[in-house]
Amino acid sequence: MGMSEPGARRESRFDACLRRDLTLPGGRRISVGVAVVAGLLAIGVCIRVAWSLLRDGHGATGEAFNVARAIAEGRGFADAFRVGQGPTAHLLPISPGIAGGVYRLFGVHSPAAESILTAWALMLMLGTYLLLFRLFGRLGVSRWARLGGLAYLCLSPVYIAQEAVDFRIWEGGLAVCLAVILLSALVAAERVERISAARTAGLAVLAAALFFVNPIIGVAGYAGTLIFAWRRFGMSQFVLAGLMAAAALAAFAAPWALRNASQLDAFVPLRSNAGLELALGQNPHAVDGADRGEVFRRRLAEIHPAVGSEAYRRLTAIGGEVPYSQALGRETRNWIADHPGDAARLTLRHIRQTLAPEPWQFGNGFLPELRAILANLSGLLGLAGLALALSGRRPLWIYVALMVLVPAIVMSPFQPISRYTYLFYPWLTFCAAYLVDRIVSARFPARGQIAENAS
Repeated sequence: MGMSEPGARRESRFDACLRRDLTLPGGRRISVGVAVVAGLLAIGVCIRVAWSLLRDGHGATGEAFNVARAIAEGRGFADAFRVGQGPTAHLLPISPGIAGGVYRLFGVHSPAAESILTAWALMLMLGTYLLLFRLFGRLGVSRWARLGGLAYLCLSPVYIAQEAVDFRIWEGGLAVCLAVILLSALVAAERVERISAARTAGLAVLAAALFFVNPIIGVAGYAGTLIFAWRRFGMSQFVLAGLMAAAALAAFAAPWALRNASQLDAFVPLRSNAGLELALGQNPHAVDGADRGEVFRRRLAEIHPAVGSEAYRRLTAIGGEVPYSQALGRETRNWIADHPGDAARLTLRHIRQTLAPEPWQFGNGFLPELRAILANLSGLLGLAGLALALSGRRPLWIYVALMVLVPAIVMSPFQPISRYTYLFYPWLTFCAAYLVDRIVSARFPARGQIAENAS
């Protein structure tokens, strides 16, 4: 048998109220809880749509948009930094490819294209939050606490720019949604007596898809599936699962690697930007810099070819994005070897900034200080809730812990920005809801306890 959560929860009066039915026009009946969830999600969508309509600009920007525009204009997966750059592997293809297809059909930045991409981004947000609501129910969090977490996610403006705009083209929204789907599948499989070959293949495909969309989050997904397989499978089934996993990953990554070898004349199995990102994260000027936002912006202008003209000139002079990123990587690794203490200090700071971001990481736009405070509240309480769950013999929470801690460590050499810190925010918000749930339950242990609640 699989793991199960200890200590069946007892249903409070509030939870019981949420189970009551409402009669809709036409005689249809839904529970109060379903109506509240639907209402929160609808309000969240309306807030983000209104923000999108009121903001300046048309849609997402940056390298992902540049590639999507190149696809739409018939130049292929190219021009991440500037028009005319040529083929690129700076990004993985799925999210820019989807946006590029929409732009090709409806026009770059046309109202129809941006409406479709906005709907796509908001659908990912809705799916992620609804699936997290259900997943944490299976992990033993009460309905009222999960509703609080859902309300926090839907109503707070922390990552409104990412949810409504950036994730039309960038991969973060899709990555988190796939991660929640994978963990939901793992938790569901833990409750099954016998794991079928079809279920195993489904887990292998989900893990491979997640890894190909976002390798850093994908590492956590593979860690979870490995733990699951090691626990639940005999040796022959474990080997078969490994072969399925390898085949699924090859189906995603092999065509991309072959394309890169052909068009970039280099072995690039995933992305070509590791050296560039390392140089941005391990910045000697950031060790003691007081204004970290300004230091980061100066570093971007100095070495990022999409931002600085001189950086792009160096990229073309050295022979393209692959040798340019490799050169930056060598230079940065040499600096790390000569300054291990400074590098360790930056790395530890990045972990903190990932889980508890600073205002400058949200840019100079909409209320960065407030957004940072709200993100810190979610992050710090979420870490405490995660620690409480792990210390309380709740074995299924290991999957959530992996999804938070593994990417934070893998990403630690690099500088986190808002698109990256979002990857942790929904998980930590529901972990914070669990902490509040346990505190309230401990403070009022007998109030309103009436019936066992299975989920």
